[in-house]
Amino acid sequence: MKRMLFWLAGFITLILIGGCTDEMDPTDLIDDRDAFLGTWSVSESCAKDNYSVTIVKDPGNSSQIIIQNFWHINNCSNPPYAIIAGTNLVMPTQDICGDAFEVNGSGKIDKGKITMTYSVNDGADLFNCSATLEQ
Repeated sequence: MKRMLFWLAGFITLILIGGCTDEMDPTDLIDDRDAFLGTWSVSESCAKDNYSVTIVKDPGNSSQIIIQNFWHINNCSNPPYAIIAGTNLVMPTQDICGDAFEVNGSGKIDKGKITMTYSVNDGADLFNCSATLEQ
């Protein structure tokens, strides 16, 4: 009798294990961009004052963010975007605010703080900046 119960328990265990799948629940997926979102206070090597930026998801690209008020430029019609991969960001060379500025750079987020280095060319001068963003 004990032997029969042992085999029955083993058979039930096999059935239960066989019914399990490794399907991923879409709600388990994490968007790396989420850590970068929000309004950040910027301390920048090129600026004479502190200012804030707002980072939002790029609705047209699931791996990109948009940095509003970048380089303390208000009401920019096309603010810069950055590509997010894990904790890193890359801002490819791009023209912003019409064609008034050419920017590029990189950075990362660590312990709730974003550090970035970037270049801004306004057509007359090239600025090489570093910045720390904190919420």
